[in-house]
Amino acid sequence: MMKRSGRYVVVRVRNDHDAMTVRDPSRNSTFHVVECDGEEFEDLLDEVDLGDVVRLDLRRVGRRGNAWCVMNASPAGDATPVVGEEENPLSEGEEADPVVGC
Repeated sequence: MMKRSGRYVVVRVRNDHDAMTVRDPSRNSTFHVVECDGEEFEDLLDEVDLGDVVRLDLRRVGRRGNAWCVMNASPAGDATPVVGEEENPLSEGEEADPVVGC
């Protein structure tokens, strides 16, 4: 089972199908989050905004594709579940993806 942990920037917030897209700026990789291992993580991710930074523990869903499940979630730099505290989550000159939803 493939797992990833780190700080991710929200580039598409959760849509009506509970899917969202996050980006790992250190690797310039995107991840499509399609599941959560608990309602508390769903509630937390429902509150994030475009450009927010969150710390996620992800595991791949299935063997192919780019679908991921959140095993743990918290705001970046903090262990308490309060989202969006970092002032500038995007790199200099970078703009958040204006498209919301998948």
